[in-house]
Amino acid sequence: MKRLIFNKNNFFSTVVILFLTCFLGCEKGSKLNVNQRCKVEAKIGQDNDVVGKWKMIRGQTAFHEQRTIDFSCNNIIYDFQTDGTLSISSDTENLISLASGKYKYELLFEPLEASNEEFTLQIDGLVTGSEISTDAMTINHSYHDGPILHFVRVR
Repeated sequence: MKRLIFNKNNFFSTVVILFLTCFLGCEKGSKLNVNQRCKVEAKIGQDNDVVGKWKMIRGQTAFHEQRTIDFSCNNIIYDFQTDGTLSISSDTENLISLASGKYKYELLFEPLEASNEEFTLQIDGLVTGSEISTDAMTINHSYHDGPILHFVRVR
């Protein structure tokens, strides 16, 4: 009968490599799908372009009745078109954002004064700070007691 020789150094190295691979490989998904009821697969786009379809996954009220609402199972779509039109469609009435409809928008490549966001997004006169990455976007209107909305790019 052969004896199994246990090499502690090889075992430890293997465990560390597996842990780092799992941790680093799952980092992006964990940022987008934190505490969500439904997983939403994000599409990759440009990190400085709002044009396309974005699905709202979460909304937060910062001041009045502080709460966070998970919209990941709903179908709330913001469709930013190249002609400066924003079409919002929703399958729920429980919104903390703009209602379904068409709006004019403008993305300014400068930060909103006194905010941390990289861009200023104006939607029908509503001025918000905005962060856009290749697969996620945040629209922050909390500077004027409005909501903070989180999206993933879906097209």
